[in-house]
Amino acid sequence: MEPTTLLPTPSPEQILVVDDHPANLRLLSQLLQDRGYQLRAVTSGARALASVEMAPPDLLLLDIRMPEMDGYEVCRRLKANPKTRDIPIIFISALDEIQDKVRAFEVGGVDYITKPFQLEEVTARVETHLSLRRLQQSLQDANRRMARELDLAAQVQASFLSKALPDLPGWQLAVSLIPAKTTSGDFFDVMRLPDGSIGILIADVVDKGVGAALFMAMSSTLLRTYMMEYPGQPEQVFHHVNRSILEYTSAEQFVTVFLGMLDPLSGRLVYTNAGQNPPLWISVLQDDPPQLLTRTGPPLGVVPEAAWQRRGLALSPRDMLVLYTDGVTEAENVDGEFFDMARLVRASRDGQGRTAVVARDAILDAVHRFTGGAPQSDDIALVVLLRE
Repeated sequence: MEPTTLLPTPSPEQILVVDDHPANLRLLSQLLQDRGYQLRAVTSGARALASVEMAPPDLLLLDIRMPEMDGYEVCRRLKANPKTRDIPIIFISALDEIQDKVRAFEVGGVDYITKPFQLEEVTARVETHLSLRRLQQSLQDANRRMARELDLAAQVQASFLSKALPDLPGWQLAVSLIPAKTTSGDFFDVMRLPDGSIGILIADVVDKGVGAALFMAMSSTLLRTYMMEYPGQPEQVFHHVNRSILEYTSAEQFVTVFLGMLDPLSGRLVYTNAGQNPPLWISVLQDDPPQLLTRTGPPLGVVPEAAWQRRGLALSPRDMLVLYTDGVTEAENVDGEFFDMARLVRASRDGQGRTAVVARDAILDAVHRFTGGAPQSDDIALVVLLRE
């Protein structure tokens, strides 16, 4: 015979009854104890506050007319305390005017029973609000668990990002990732490749939330793997990553990626752009506007037999490359206007000729000033590469 597992018996819910008439206290206490509740009873508002402070109950039955401190004041103080504001309070009073009931709800009561009360009505109201209380606590517990899981997901996701930027004599790098929520669908990577070149990528997973974070983790791993296998051939990296994404997943998700491979000695950069926002190449040898490194093929995870063109450029001293996701150009202000490309170009120009960190901060500061406190609607990833 299988052993029987005994589950713990749930503790009876606790109700505090507050009334300055002992007869009412005895009647209500007996009624609710007969239904399995634990009862505490006090005869004044001050004692009610002390009892709640000592051991918060699951529900209060509260009289209004009491000496020294009435029920309205008791309720107001409990609702002002973060530790006790969620306790449901049912007023039980002989006051039967509309304004009395309205005031009871204004100070935070959840229900109002008029004296002389019917025992069946008291029982029904108590059970209803305790049921709501249980549902509220279940929801709060679920939200706390979800918050812990999201925090863990964010920590795992952060482990996929570059821990430290490679040391590049003659070059400066500055990066930033600002999630709109706990987890992010945007990511970047900067890594040294077997041939001595430096892989620099920025990417944006379509969608948000945990699903995008998981897709980001997979995409980041695949990109890193094939970057090490195909240095100098970003189009081959995309070919193999695209095939793997379509083979391993059935989710309707895809990722836009810009991948550049830089020879730090010559300044030669070869790149492919899989549907990602075009990076800005700001050259001291060029007039306005900066050159855009536009797409050379579709996003990864969309077309099975897609192909990407490899392109190249030569970065001269004081040239700057700005890689960004659409959380920058599509940042909205309170009027619903976008930050847009023109503002990004101006902000990048403000940082030109300085350090990569100054250039990055100039862009982020411009976005912050533009949004003016409007909530961030999308993740922001930013990489600034500067040749000294």
